[in-house]
Amino acid sequence: MLFEPTSIAVIGASTTKGKVGHDILKNLIEEKYAGEIYPINPKHDEILGKKAYKSVKDVAEDIELAVVVVPAKIVPAVLLECAEKSISNIVIISAGFAEVGTDEGDALEEEVRKIAVEKKLNVIGPNCLGILRPSHNMNASFAVHLPPEGSVALISQSGAMAVGMMDSAQEVGLGFSLVASIGNTAVLNECDFLEIAAKDDDTKVIGLYLENITDGTRFLSAASRITKPIVLLKSGVSTQGKEAAASHTGALAGNDAAISALCAQAGIHRAHTSEELFDMLEALSLEPSLASNRIAIITNAGGPGILATDAATLSGLALPKLSPAQESILKTALPAAASTSNPIDVVGDADVTRFIAALEAGGNDPSIDGVCVILTPQVMTPCADIADAIINWKKIHPLMPVVTSFIGQLSVHAEKQTLQKAGIPCFETPERAAFALSALQDKEGQKENTYTPNKERAAAAQELLSEYKGLIPEDTVQTLFSLYGIPVPQQKVAITEDAAVQIATEIGYPVIAKISSPDIIHKTDIGGVRANLQTEADVRKAFAEISSISLPPTPYSQHPNNVLIQQFLPAGEEFIVGAVRDISFGHLVMAGLGGIYTELLEDTAFRIAPVAEEEGYRMLSELASWELLLGMRGSSQLDIVNLAKMTSKISELVMECPQIKDIDLNPVFVTTDGVLVADAKVVIG
Repeated sequence: MLFEPTSIAVIGASTTKGKVGHDILKNLIEEKYAGEIYPINPKHDEILGKKAYKSVKDVAEDIELAVVVVPAKIVPAVLLECAEKSISNIVIISAGFAEVGTDEGDALEEEVRKIAVEKKLNVIGPNCLGILRPSHNMNASFAVHLPPEGSVALISQSGAMAVGMMDSAQEVGLGFSLVASIGNTAVLNECDFLEIAAKDDDTKVIGLYLENITDGTRFLSAASRITKPIVLLKSGVSTQGKEAAASHTGALAGNDAAISALCAQAGIHRAHTSEELFDMLEALSLEPSLASNRIAIITNAGGPGILATDAATLSGLALPKLSPAQESILKTALPAAASTSNPIDVVGDADVTRFIAALEAGGNDPSIDGVCVILTPQVMTPCADIADAIINWKKIHPLMPVVTSFIGQLSVHAEKQTLQKAGIPCFETPERAAFALSALQDKEGQKENTYTPNKERAAAAQELLSEYKGLIPEDTVQTLFSLYGIPVPQQKVAITEDAAVQIATEIGYPVIAKISSPDIIHKTDIGGVRANLQTEADVRKAFAEISSISLPPTPYSQHPNNVLIQQFLPAGEEFIVGAVRDISFGHLVMAGLGGIYTELLEDTAFRIAPVAEEEGYRMLSELASWELLLGMRGSSQLDIVNLAKMTSKISELVMECPQIKDIDLNPVFVTTDGVLVADAKVVIG
């Protein structure tokens, strides 16, 4: 097995202290790895007391794992030797591949990948720290020490991040089942390690630090099937320097939107900072799940209790009142100045008996399913006794999650260590404690969603779009949308003033006139819209004004502006539905508040296609404007069902027409009994 080999060869082992090949060999020996260790170096007969070999082919015994620490140019030849020796599991520590950004580095990495595929080699890296398995005393890396043994599988694209987490593990109460620094992921990528960790009996929680996701579709599929908690910290999600996109959907769909969609659909806990990653991994690895979101906060200081309450509420937790029976018991144990509501304030001069009384009230109350204990060290506070009381209480209530925050350093350092050694998470701040407790709520993702294309419809859509590149004309959009049951108002493009009048007469007044040009994405930005046209004179005037708008110097602008005449209907509430193609995940489907507020408020939700109607409903329920859909201040509920269906129909469209780069339906008018697309843009990539 990759993480439980019975023998390891260090190819490039060195006698020189400070060289990576020396340090990895030294780690294996000094950490007392129980398997056979074979140093490989053609210049030496012995290294660190171990017999050295010129090549892996010179070793008579089988070798289950090779750790490669040689110059990049030599790595392909080493891989071929490993294949000849039947070594299928290989960790390439060596750097100098695609990460250096040169043609030579790219070519070397591609050669490594081709050899691995041809010879069926499981290659980790290149350009990685290595792998570690604490339970087997295996430190096949250049990390200084093995981290504490535990139940967290850490998969990190950054070796430095992995080193930092392992170095902090003892202090923050983390223990690891395995650690994999995966580097450039030339062969085995984050999806492979996700599946390895999911099958590992020693792993309870999977933590990932990733800088990119190689195969977003596979990652979503794998994560959706895994029942173990997954915590993801994804770096590189800012949109700074991002060029303006061709649509609202594209402008809002940075890398962050794809990751948010991934986490929502797969039920992944998303960490936005390294601190959140640490905290969630600690809580999830040590504590059971919350049976509900109802918790109690116990504190000996009002301010920290309020901060914890705010953080808990923002994280989706609830603080119900204690039952009358438990509150009555608690009142007899606490002084008049204390608070028996939730949060429970045992007051600054509290001794251990008050904390015990509050813990027992929370533990015995049927409406409480988790506890957060906050302590600030006053002169009279028996910190050690209170820590022991929490540990003893936990033994009686092993299935009730508990987190703590002993605030400070000098006065509570020993007590924090005591709690963490007992398997009880202890955090620096009350906000972090409350947030960590909230992570113990089960994350509900969608079931893995598969989609079977409608072949007849897809063929018709493909034929319709075959001649286009860029923004497609409105009449083509109307035909396309009719195939998918996406409702648009009656409309037609006019190239003359008389034609515009005729179209308006056929549709029926009032109408709306819009500029129709492949050069123009946002019509209102150039004054290209005239609304509520009631008469023939209104239409002629609007046509003349729109026709005279100057367009950018392109091949299209050599011709007069076309004008779209469209049925003018009473407006409903304005929403947006769209889709944009992501390089890793495929198409992202978006729904949100539309009209002029789309980019101003950014009240949107994204999902990775395919998106079923039920998932579309979940998207809408995440919006801040969900209350608007439900009906505010006595108004009736809007047509949520058909708006959710529209997200699903857009998903079907992009699944059957993958050449679509962007779709923007904005605004979508939503009334109490229907939805209608007032303006639509479809861009072919």
